[in-house]
Amino acid sequence: MHFSLIRQAFAALLVAVLVSACGGGSSAPAPVGGITVPPGDSRATVSWKMEPGVQYWVFYAPVSTKFPSISTTDWVNIPGAQAFINVQSPYQVSGLINGFQYSFTVNARTGDGPGGPGAPSVTALPRPAGTVWNKGGDMGSNSLRALTYGVGSDSVGYYVAMGDSGTTYKSTTGLTWTAAPAATAAQINSNIYTLSRFIGVGTGGTIVTSTDLATWTPVASNTTENLNAITSNGALAVAVGNNGTIRTSADGTTWTAATTVPTTRNLYGVTYSGNGFWIAVGAAGTVLTSTDGATWAAATSGTTADLRAVTVQVISSYTFVAVGDSGTVVSSADNGVTWTSQTTGVTGNFLAVSPSTSQLVAVGAGGLVATSPDAITWTQRTSGTTANLFSIVGGLSQYVVVGAGGTNINSQ
Repeated sequence: MHFSLIRQAFAALLVAVLVSACGGGSSAPAPVGGITVPPGDSRATVSWKMEPGVQYWVFYAPVSTKFPSISTTDWVNIPGAQAFINVQSPYQVSGLINGFQYSFTVNARTGDGPGGPGAPSVTALPRPAGTVWNKGGDMGSNSLRALTYGVGSDSVGYYVAMGDSGTTYKSTTGLTWTAAPAATAAQINSNIYTLSRFIGVGTGGTIVTSTDLATWTPVASNTTENLNAITSNGALAVAVGNNGTIRTSADGTTWTAATTVPTTRNLYGVTYSGNGFWIAVGAAGTVLTSTDGATWAAATSGTTADLRAVTVQVISSYTFVAVGDSGTVVSSADNGVTWTSQTTGVTGNFLAVSPSTSQLVAVGAGGLVATSPDAITWTQRTSGTTANLFSIVGGLSQYVVVGAGGTNINSQ
C-alpha cells in the first residue's frame, strides 16, 4: 500500500508539473476516429489520426475488475498505469505480459497545453508471436536455408539470412532486407553468430566467417561432407553433417574432427543446453549426446523418421525437442537419455524449430507452421505461403522465417 501511494503521488506530481509548465497552450479534441490497438508479443501498437501542431499522450493500464478501462482522469489511481508524453502514431508499448488484458487511450493538446478528453478506451490482449504471419520484404529468388541474429563490427544487430550460391541478406528488423556480398559459391545450410563472428556452414564442407557481413573468409573444415547445422555454447562451436561428420572449433577458424561419433548416418540438427549437454539428430531417428562436443554417444529416439532439427526449451528445466519428417516430434526431459514420441496431428515434414519460454514454433515443407506450448499439443497456423520453410529465428518479440525461392515471413 505504501508503494502504491508513493506511485500515485509521483504520477499526480508529474502531471501537475507538466501542466503548470504549459506555455499558453490549450487542450485539443481526442483523435478523430478514435484509436486502434492491435496486440503483439509482449507489446501493443497504438495508432490514431494525427493532426498538425498537436501533441499526443498515450495512457495504458492493466485491466482489472475494479478498473475495467482507463481514462485520462483516473489513470493515476490505477496500479501499473503509465503515460507516454508527446509521442507519434503508431506508438509501440512494450514490456507487457502475454495473456493479460490492457486498456489504452490517447489525448491531445497544443502548445504544451493541458490535455483534452481521451479517446474511447480500447482493450488489447498481448499474446505470443507465431499465430498471425506476414510476408517480409523482397529477398530475391534464391532459396534461403540459414538464419541467425548477431552483432556486426559496426555494433549494430542484424538478422542474417544465407542460402543457395552463398546468397546473403541482412536486416536490422527482420522485416525489410538488404543484399550483402555472397559469402561463397557453395550452398549455405546453417549459420550462427558466435565467437565474435558470423559463421556459415554448407555443402562440400564449406565454412565461411565474417565480422562485418561485407567480407567473408573461407576456413578449412578438413572434410568434403555436406555440413548441415551449427550451434555453440559461446566458447565452442559444433557443426554436424553427412555421414556422421562432426567438427568443433574454439575460435571459428581452426576446426577439428570429433573424437568419437558412433554413427555414419547423416546428421541434420544440433543444439546445446545451458546445463552442459549437446544433442545432435539425423537420419532414421538418429540421436547423439555429448558433454564436451568431442565424444558422442548414441541414444534411442523411438522413431525411424528423419529428424531434421533439434532445440531446447527452458522453463523450470531443460526439455530437448527434435522435429522431423511426417510431423514427427520427440522430446526428452533427461538430457537426451530417453525420448518420448508426441502425436502432433501434422503430416507434413518439419524442417526447423525455435523455442521460447512460452512455446515452440516449428516450420517445414509446403509452408508448414505449427506452434506448441509444451511439445505435446500442436496447432497448425496459416503461413500465407506454400514454399518450403528452412530456418526460423525467435526473439525480440517476433519470429522470422526464410525458405525456398527467397521466401520470408514474420510473426509479431
